Formats: sequence, structure tokens, C-alpha cells
Amino acid sequence: MKNEVTEKLELFLQNLRCEDMSRETLVHLDSCRMESERLAELEEDYKQTMNGLGNHSRNFLERYIEQMQSKAFAEQQQAYLQGMLDAFQILFGLGVISSNQNVEKIIAHLKNDSPK
Repeated sequence: MKNEVTEKLELFLQNLRCEDMSRETLVHLDSCRMESERLAELEEDYKQTMNGLGNHSRNFLERYIEQMQSKAFAEQQQAYLQGMLDAFQILFGLGVISSNQNVEKIIAHLKNDSPK
């Protein structure tokens, strides 16, 4: 059974991660930029190859690529959520953050708002 609190946290973090793409603290990795550049270099050949395929093969490859992108996004979201939870546990274990009434209210709200 999926943890309802984790599910709600996932939705919250997905919104946080995807909505404000202009925030000051947005991470930009050189490796990601380089992979984007490599992909852009392949784009024209990809388009030509796809145009040379029959409808059945082209439709199959388009569906396959869409599924790969969807899977990659889900894996990114999972890694993001895991990193957030790991960071919270480390900071809590170090005593840098601690529980307070506001946090306890949020946790209670998440638990009460989850289906039983």
C-alpha cells in the first residue's frame, strides 16, 4: 500500500519543482546542459529518420520515446523526493531542524486528509 503522506508530499514537491523555473535557487548542472546540447545535435538527423519511416514504425517510435520521457520524469521525481527526505532526516538527526507545533499541525493535516 502506498504511503498517503508520501504521495501528498510528492505532489507538493512536484509542484514546487516544476512551477517556479525562474527562482534564484534553481540548480543548473553542467552535465545536464551538455546532454541537452548533444540531444540538439541529433535532432535534425532524428527528424529526417522519422520522416523516412512508414506510419506504423514512426507511430511506434513516437509512443516509445514519449514513454521513455514519462519514465525519466517519474524517476527524476522519485530521486528528487528521496533526496529531500534524506536531507530532512540528516538535518533532523544533526539537530539542525526539530519538530515544532507548525510542523506537527501540517503532519496531522496530511494524515487526517489521507484516505483510510
